Amino acid sequence: MVKATINNFESLALSGKTLGNLTYSTRKSVGKRSDTDTAVVNINGSLDTLNIEPQAGFDFGMKSKTPLKLVNGKLLATEARSNGRSAIVQGIQGSLLSLTDPATDEFSEDDYDMVFVTGKDNKPVGRVRSADAFDSHDLELFGTEAILKRDYRGQLERDPDTGETTTTGYSLDFTQTKKGDDEIGHLIRIILSKNEFERLRPNLKAYGKYVPQGLKLAFVGNETTNWTIYADTLVPLEEKATEKPAQNQSKATTNQADKAKS
Repeated sequence: MVKATINNFESLALSGKTLGNLTYSTRKSVGKRSDTDTAVVNINGSLDTLNIEPQAGFDFGMKSKTPLKLVNGKLLATEARSNGRSAIVQGIQGSLLSLTDPATDEFSEDDYDMVFVTGKDNKPVGRVRSADAFDSHDLELFGTEAILKRDYRGQLERDPDTGETTTTGYSLDFTQTKKGDDEIGHLIRIILSKNEFERLRPNLKAYGKYVPQGLKLAFVGNETTNWTIYADTLVPLEEKATEKPAQNQSKATTNQADKAKS
């Protein structure tokens, strides 16, 4: 487990179906000591690849372009070597099987209610199970902070005429009340767009409980957190929807497999 202060998750179930069509490419050794063998797979016949740590006994000698499916995948933060130093990176584990293998995921498709996106451009990668990260009905709001626009060096950007900074969004800090302050996942931070936060702000209350809708997850791996969580909006807990939480999440993002078929 890689420790973090905020959004500290051990792993999240990852839907292999939503990654797209996977084909085997080669073996690659990763990890802090380069002692973990992963299978490099191409996505939808493109140059986009993923490194997946497969099950014991996986045949790394299979022919390239062999179609595979990922069953009971897991998304996690792990350690690796980068430029001679230890770094935190995203990792994927699970069973890589032939397409004819009858094995299926432990969870139903509706359980994978959060979109996993790339950290740089928020490009959809697949879908993960938010329940492995936090209880969406146990989030108590205690603080907010503006996110200010920065340049490529991390310096604040200011208007050349007024000297004012630009707000691009807001981070909202929650506690999971059912977890102690020393437990994994106690502190949860969720990002809202500037416009949506300002729309909600008049009705947001300290210690109010809110259910995030339209969840997205990106890996960042810095000193504060391994993960960034985005939401389209928040709904007060007392305004419970009639649908179960997984169905309330935004389905606007088409998964990669569907894109390949269109």
